Amino acid sequence: MKNNLLVILFLFSINFCFAQDDLLGDLLNENKKSFPVLATFKGTRIITGQSNENIAKKHLNFLVLHRFGELKDDAWYYSLLGFDNATVRLAFDYGITDNLMVGIGRSSVLKKVYDFNVKYKILKQTKGGNKNFPFALSYYGNMGINTTTFADLNRDNYFTSRLSFCNQLIIAKKINDKISLQITPTMVHRNLVEKTATPNDIYALGLAGSFKITRSTRLNIEYYPRLNGRDEKTKSGVEYSDYLGIGFDIETGGHVFQLMFSNSTYMYEQGFVTETTGKWSDFGVRLGFNLSRTFSFDDHTKK
Repeated sequence: MKNNLLVILFLFSINFCFAQDDLLGDLLNENKKSFPVLATFKGTRIITGQSNENIAKKHLNFLVLHRFGELKDDAWYYSLLGFDNATVRLAFDYGITDNLMVGIGRSSVLKKVYDFNVKYKILKQTKGGNKNFPFALSYYGNMGINTTTFADLNRDNYFTSRLSFCNQLIIAKKINDKISLQITPTMVHRNLVEKTATPNDIYALGLAGSFKITRSTRLNIEYYPRLNGRDEKTKSGVEYSDYLGIGFDIETGGHVFQLMFSNSTYMYEQGFVTETTGKWSDFGVRLGFNLSRTFSFDDHTKK
């Protein structure tokens, strides 16, 4: 009888230990929840093109994008490295939620375009749990309004002829603390084009990467090869080129200063994707920078 009782107690103790292990395992698995990957890129733009990053809820970002003249011909001494031929884009971005951002911008000189845009985070890259998601997915869209005078005032000119649109899917992945990559399928639609044979829709595939150099410095590269319309030219016969930019993020006191070289004057998608004329092969590149300042309207943040 004693032997039977000892066997029963022994078996019960084993079951109790296994039950404890199962319960502890369940608790540990429950605590191992996935969390979103932050700071894939340092700003809402990698160089000129969009990143997957948004402005936080109830925050307003004021952005100044500045591009100088081309570094070729007599630019080295006559225009002081292109400083005499500068173009500027001023923009405001506002975070309605942490996932939804809206913005407005205005570009100087070239077509004097006002653009209205929206960016929405569809999916976030996550890690740390049993249900990781390998990349982040966002949508970006804008509408541009050309405000320059129509070339021919004697014909019927329509407001819709001033409009152009851009739609992008932004697929980004933070590989590790040093490397982030992004692919951006892009479609630009122009209501009015110069020639009948010119397509209204231009497709491109944006490719970008960010590489950490030091704690406060990153190297950025972005390239937007066009998938159609590659034989387009300006009225003077200059061939359009694919946009390519190389730049640096420099963190200073919680803010990011972006310095870059690119072959486009334009600082909005419809321009630099479809109408870039500079060529890196003959120093048709421009020095430029992005400056931003963020203001908070969140009472909790102010406190």
